[in-house]
Amino acid sequence: MKNDLINISELNVQDPFASIFPIGTETLASIKQDMETNGFDPVFPIVAWEGKNVVVDGHTRFAAAKAIGLTQVPVLFKKFDDEDDAVLYSFYIQRNRRNMSDDDILRCLEMLDTIHGAPGKNKEGDARKMTRKAINEIRAKELGVSADKVDKARKVLELGTDDIREGVNSGEKSINKAFQEMQEIRRESGELKGKPTTGLGGATRYIQSLGRYLKELTRVREGGWEDVSQEKALADLAAIKELIEG
Repeated sequence: MKNDLINISELNVQDPFASIFPIGTETLASIKQDMETNGFDPVFPIVAWEGKNVVVDGHTRFAAAKAIGLTQVPVLFKKFDDEDDAVLYSFYIQRNRRNMSDDDILRCLEMLDTIHGAPGKNKEGDARKMTRKAINEIRAKELGVSADKVDKARKVLELGTDDIREGVNSGEKSINKAFQEMQEIRRESGELKGKPTTGLGGATRYIQSLGRYLKELTRVREGGWEDVSQEKALADLAAIKELIEG
């Protein structure tokens, strides 16, 4: 490994490394402020893939340095066998210095399954031989959470609607809430046996339908009411109001 002062223009930022843990706005602002006052602390260099100059760790520090106009930054070059090796290094070193949010857990679970193999997937021989429970326990240790939470997160990834998964990814829903909503939808559709325990499934479908309607209405308005007239839209809203009021 080599530790050098490198021109910032020589470094590359790209996925999947940049998207493992997205840069937080508040964290970036704090680091920028500190860097403007004290400079770039060489004790915490950017870690880059030797021979490729791809940033593997230190994306927030890189963004802060670029934002304040630094032309050179301290870089620690590290060798990796392949992209999976580099991605795992990036994941572990960042996981160890942060509290994993539910959107982090969902995103990183999917990433780890892609690299190591998920239950029923032909990624690795040992993954094919292991039970779902055993793989969940391994992922739980990697993510620093319970095996039950991993199981719920995996089911959200496998069976949840796009809107439910997006709710977790955006931070609007916890994994537990997303799992409950998904299960109620499956029960009401008959896919999952058992009596619904709450109205979450119906409430979720209503919210999703309303969201789609508002998006379409916005599209029509931005199009100058060419597809649907403003009068028609207002008449439809009046009909909806009449339906609600009974």
